[in-house]
Amino acid sequence: METELEVLCDYIRSETGYRGEIGQDIDLLDQTILDSFSVVQMALFIQERFQIELEAEDLVRANLANLSRMVELIRRKRQASADSPVAG
Repeated sequence: METELEVLCDYIRSETGYRGEIGQDIDLLDQTILDSFSVVQMALFIQERFQIELEAEDLVRANLANLSRMVELIRRKRQASADSPVAG
């Protein structure tokens, strides 16, 4: 099973064609690996692939500029979902 980090790297490579090193802490925007449009696409991919709901306050540079922060966001949202009571 692929880790969140591997899934995100694979997505970036397939969507952007980027073949260089993608360190988990490099700023993907500063390094021009992602642009503002691809960050939006990335957020949509994260929601679909990891079955989480991102809120407006989640869609900030601090959460989406590097892979380690994206993984933290995914895990935080999964945990919040697991901790919330099931409606019924």
